[in-house]
Amino acid sequence: MARIEIGPRRRRVGRAVVTLLAVAAVTGCGVRDDYSATERTTSGSVNVDAGPIALRHLRVVLDDGLRAGFVQPVLRGSFVNSGDRDDELLRVTSPAAETVLFTWAGAVATETMPLAAGGVARLEHPTDPGWVLDLAAGELRNGTSVPVTFHFAHQGRVTVSVPVVAAQ
Repeated sequence: MARIEIGPRRRRVGRAVVTLLAVAAVTGCGVRDDYSATERTTSGSVNVDAGPIALRHLRVVLDDGLRAGFVQPVLRGSFVNSGDRDDELLRVTSPAAETVLFTWAGAVATETMPLAAGGVARLEHPTDPGWVLDLAAGELRNGTSVPVTFHFAHQGRVTVSVPVVAAQ
C-alpha cells in the first residue's frame, strides 16, 4: 500500500479552510437558506413579518430550568433583518405579563435587542438569551396562545398570537 505524504504548506491551508468553514457554520455567514429564515414553522410556533424583519419560530416555552422550583414562560424564536438598515427590538409586551424582561442565564441582559441589517438574532435554545414573561396573574398553559407585541425602533409594532408549549 502506498503512503501519501502531505507537505506542511498543504496542512496549513487545510487547517485554514476547516477553521473558516467552522466559523461560517457557527455564525451562519454565507448561508442563504438558513432554516430560521425560512417560511416553514416548527411544530407549536408561528411566523410573522414586520416589514423587512422576519420573526420566525415564535413560541412561549414553559421553561423549568431557569429557576429551581419555578416554571417561567420564555419567548423563543429568531429575528431576521433582511433590510438594508439596522433596527432594534425596543421591548416586548403582553397583556398576560406584568413585565417582559430580556434575560440571559437568569440576569437581565439588556433593555433592547439590536437587529443588524442582514443579520439573524437567534433566541432558540435554553442557553440563548430570551424574553421572560413575568406573569401578572395566573399561569400559561401548554396548548394555549398569548398575544405578544413586539416594539421595533423603525418598523413600529406588531402583535402576534404566540403558541405556548412545554419545554422539551
